[in-house]
Amino acid sequence: MILLDTLAPVFVIVFFGYVLGRSTKASVAPLAKVAFFVLTPALIMNTLLKQSISSGEAGTIVLFVFIVHGALFAGSWLVGWTRHWDRERSVATSLVMSCSNVGNFGLPVLLFAFGAQGFALGVVYVVAHQAFQVLFPVSVAAWEDGQSVKAWVKKLLVIPWIYAFAVALVLRGTGAELPGFLGRPLEMMSQAAIPVQLLVLGMQLSRVSFTGLILDVATLSTAKLLIPPILAVVVTEILGVQGVLRGVLILEASAPAAVNAMIISLQYNRRPKLVSGALLVTTLGSLITISALLLYLT
Repeated sequence: MILLDTLAPVFVIVFFGYVLGRSTKASVAPLAKVAFFVLTPALIMNTLLKQSISSGEAGTIVLFVFIVHGALFAGSWLVGWTRHWDRERSVATSLVMSCSNVGNFGLPVLLFAFGAQGFALGVVYVVAHQAFQVLFPVSVAAWEDGQSVKAWVKKLLVIPWIYAFAVALVLRGTGAELPGFLGRPLEMMSQAAIPVQLLVLGMQLSRVSFTGLILDVATLSTAKLLIPPILAVVVTEILGVQGVLRGVLILEASAPAAVNAMIISLQYNRRPKLVSGALLVTTLGSLITISALLLYLT
């Protein structure tokens, strides 16, 4: 039932994107830019403005996100440094390991496993994870070797996710509401974000060539599927988290590589074929790992 109700629609949209990419040879970049600069910021703002966040549980979720995903991010760079990888490979690896598909993959699983309570906590996780992405993976992906800090900051400041967070937080803090002629388009664009991301994924997968990448994709995907769940269980034990919140944290941390990782790699040309290959393999492999975790948690 979970496969049909939550995962099948995801793969159907990806398949349409794959067919589009194979049949038209259309460029992925324009659609990826729409997702990066327009739809994802709309999703961030709409989520922040509409969800009620409990301070205690929200604090635990934010702490967990930055510990677990931060450790995965730092660990990726440490491995890259010890193995003398080039910058592009290190960035690609850190994107796959630290950016998880906690939204369009994780949230439906939480709703099935824990109901509305788990879904609400998952939304907080999504927001915290998006903040983490802006501060670390996106910032590092935007950095070019040899450029000045001023040039890097200038490039970082054109990322609209930052402003989406800022505007949403100001509106929530002041209690102000967007007028209908702005709020309704924002909601419509936020609803389009995930389908467009999945279409971009399918189109990019239609161009994936595993020639020379099979071992790299297999190694990276195996690490992504196995390390985060183990790390999540350990961190929840250390933090003393119990109940539904514990299940939410473990499942979200164990989600496959994020569509955003692929979009970021496309935007900054950071080994997009490696990232897309890992995205495909981890998404398919997560059918096994997430099923096993659901049995463990429930």
